[in-house]
Order: sequence, then structure tokens, then C-alpha cells
Amino acid sequence: MKKRLFAFAMLASLLMASACGSETTAPADGTADAGAADTTAAVTDNGYIADDLPEADYGGYEFRIMCDPVYVEFIYSEGETGVQINDMVYESNRAVEERFNVKLSHVPHTEWTNTAEVQKPILAGDDAFDICFMHDIGAGNLSLENLFHNLYEVPHLNFNQPWWPKYSVDSMTINGRMYLISNCISYYGFHATRTMFFNRDLIEKYDMESPYDLVLNDQWTLDKLIEMSKDVYEDTNGNSAVDYTDIRGFAMTVPYCLFENFGHEAWGKNADGSFYLDTYNDRSIALMDKLVGWLCEGNPAVYYSNTHSGRQNEDSSAIWFSQGNLLFTYGAIGHQLPSLTNSDINYGILPMPKVDASQEDYICACCELPGVVPITASDIDRTGMIIEAMSAEAYRTVYPNYYEYALKGRYANDEESVKMIDIMFENRVLSYSYIYGGSGGGLQQVVNNVLTQGGNFASYYEKNAKKDEKRIEQLNEFFTE
Repeated sequence: MKKRLFAFAMLASLLMASACGSETTAPADGTADAGAADTTAAVTDNGYIADDLPEADYGGYEFRIMCDPVYVEFIYSEGETGVQINDMVYESNRAVEERFNVKLSHVPHTEWTNTAEVQKPILAGDDAFDICFMHDIGAGNLSLENLFHNLYEVPHLNFNQPWWPKYSVDSMTINGRMYLISNCISYYGFHATRTMFFNRDLIEKYDMESPYDLVLNDQWTLDKLIEMSKDVYEDTNGNSAVDYTDIRGFAMTVPYCLFENFGHEAWGKNADGSFYLDTYNDRSIALMDKLVGWLCEGNPAVYYSNTHSGRQNEDSSAIWFSQGNLLFTYGAIGHQLPSLTNSDINYGILPMPKVDASQEDYICACCELPGVVPITASDIDRTGMIIEAMSAEAYRTVYPNYYEYALKGRYANDEESVKMIDIMFENRVLSYSYIYGGSGGGLQQVVNNVLTQGGNFASYYEKNAKKDEKRIEQLNEFFTE
């Protein structure tokens, strides 16, 4: 078991393109210099990748983790329940408690989007929590109020370690500053990775190419997905009406991250870390033309909706797929899997298709439940120590189970899907323009909004560009102060 976990940890350090080395300082150009992966990293006596934290005894200090009750499971557990992933989180928490003589506790946050509950105690100077995990956009907004510590100034955080994925550090680092934690302290980022699921029996029924072979031969593209899905429609109940029981080629009801999954960001980053508007260009126009032509022209074989709350409702693509009615569907791994737990559908998992053959790698975007360190933290040295220890321990204990056993074992029901999951996690992205774009639903959600508002990309961009330019001006001013 130890050898298998150690092998996973070494593999993950390569996949995350991180190096194990000395403590990182903030780079001048706004990106993290994570270096090259180092497979000769120091290991502990039990075979795990070692952190470089000194010994410390905090005398039973209560380290308070603020998070809403729905999402706390990704970071903290009060006790063993017999559920594998919960028990691994508990084991990880206990290892940190015993190592540093602390007690981890949960401070309830009534709703992860309720920024006032985070903001008010900090503004009042109250030392109410040590770290908080909250909605990504809310965290981005509050970071502009100087309420959180710049993580590059928090002692003991080593961004060269594999529990700090390079893609997230690069994305969240702006002009040498980073206020949001997106790392292995929580497994929400893996849980919220967007990808494709397909029905293997329907692929065979319609005598189609193997999607696995397409991926491995670098032929899995958006054009191929459109080609395979656009003519698959069966009126299964014979009522001559398009409804949820019909077989379709594709359906999607939770549309987050589509722009990023095809290698786009609404904004670009200059060498100094400042932002500029980069939404409307030849590449994005070509992408949007394909998506609009595929999903917005009334073809009964494909379905698109922005029904964010429909993950487990009867009108949810996750449910339709689990009932065997879809050839392909798109969504977050953790949102799709619950409906498949008790389903006998013969399904497979795929990375997102490339936008076209010129795209070098398959990309899978994710959302995040970021952590923030309040400026009211009473002992920032201790705070940094516990955050780094929790991140390292979760990387060693929780991630091997969620990735290697839960995803690859319980959920991925064939060896080929296991290969696909490896490919998915090699090139993940986290959108800085979404997190810092504000709450107005502007160009950061361009795909969703264009597809649901008539399909006119040029018109939508024209209406929203000035708003985004104003937001970019605000951000650039803040991050260059």
C-alpha cells in the first residue's frame, strides 16, 4: 500500500509540473517559477514526499477552518464514518493535529456565497477564523479590499512542492501577489474538473469510432464531437415530441468552464501580470461559431441549457445520461458521478476535445473553493505552518484515494477510462478572469451567455466589453499599488 501511494505521489508531482525545493518568493513577472519536476525529492520514513517544515508544538491551539456545511467535507472531517474519502480526510486532519499539537475545528459559514460573514469580522478586527474557504468570485472580490494576506508573504508556504499545482499558482499569481489558495488542502478542484462522459453501448449501436482511440491518436476534437453527436436522435416513446426520454447525441445543463476548456481566457495577462481584454479574436470567433451552429439551431439531437440547479433534477443532463438516453454529456466529475453510482449504464470518461488539431494538449478546466488567510490572523507564522502541513498531508493521504481509488477504481469502470483520467489531470486550468471578473456575469461567462441569449457573439461582446475594461482597470490599479 505504501509503495502504491508513494508511486502515486511521485506521478502526481510530474503531472502537476511542480518541483520540490526551497521556499518560493514572488516572481517579478506575475507568474510562479515552479521549475522543473524533481523526482529525487526527499521522502519521509514511511515513503511519502517530505515537506520542509520545522518541528513545532502549538500547545493544543484550535485552528479554525471557516467553510459552509455543504463544502466542508472537501477539507475537514470530525470523525470516521466508514466512507473512504471522508475517513482519509479525517486521517489527514489527525496527522496534522498530532504532529503540531493543534486541534482543527470547523467554523460554520451559513452559505459559501455569503461574503458578509467573512468580511464583517475582519473589518471589525476580530480574530474569528484562521482560514476560510468560500465562493471563488466572492473570494476574488474581497481580496480587492485588502482583507487577506498575500500568500507570498506567509511563512512556510512552499509553492515549489507538488501540493501546490503549478497551473493554479500561475493563474492566481498577479504581479507577484496571490491571495487565494488553490491546492491540495482541498480536493474540491479535482471534484469540480469538467470533462466528457459517453455511453459505450450507444457508440457500439451506432457503429462509431472509439472515443478512446480518438483521444490516444490526437483526433478527439470539437469537430469530431459535433460530427458524432449531431445526427443521433430517437423518439423513443413515439409521441412525436422532443422530451427527456428521447435518445440524443449530446446534452448539457451545467455549462461552466467551456471557454477555458478550449484554451481560451476572457482576459490575457501581460508579462508584468497586468490584465488586458482578450475575449474577441479570430480563435474565439471560430470557436463560438462552431458552438452556436451546433447547439443553437434547433437540432433535436443536441440540447443546451444553463440550468445551474439541475444537477440532480429530472431535467438534468446528468440524470438523462445515467438513464442511458445520451451519447455524450459534459459536466464536473463530482456532479456527474452521484447519478451514476446506482446506474448500470456502460459509460466511459474522456478529456475535453481539442478545439482543433492545432491545439497541443487536451485541456480540462476546473472551478475552485479557494482558501483565504484573513489579515486578522493572530500568528501568521503558525497559520502558514498549519496550512502547508494540511496541504502536504492531504496530498499524501487524501489525493491517492480520491484519484487512484475513488475515480480510477469505484467510478472508472474500464482500464481505458483510467488512462483518460490521467490525461485529464495532466493539463488542468483555473480561470483567473472568471474568479476576478466580478459578479456581473460578463465576458467570463461568454459561452453560457451567448448560447442562451440568441447566439450573437459580436453583439454580446460589444455590450459587455466596456464593463470588463472598467473591471480590468480596477484590477490593474490594485495589483500595481
